[in-house]
Amino acid sequence: MPVITMTLGKEQINEAQKRAFIQDVTALGAKISGIAEQSFIVFVEELETDNIGVGGTVLSDKLRGR
Repeated sequence: MPVITMTLGKEQINEAQKRAFIQDVTALGAKISGIAEQSFIVFVEELETDNIGVGGTVLSDKLRGR
């Protein structure tokens, strides 16, 4: 079973975007690999922005414009 994981900051995408991501990457993965869509598992992991660093800055600070 293929597993696809997307990890991002909490609240970076909404529920509709998550559903679209899961649907679209499943379809694309199946198309490219020839493996049935029903075999794919997709995880969307959401991390607190205080637990993510981008370019040496904590993401929560970056989002606040610091």
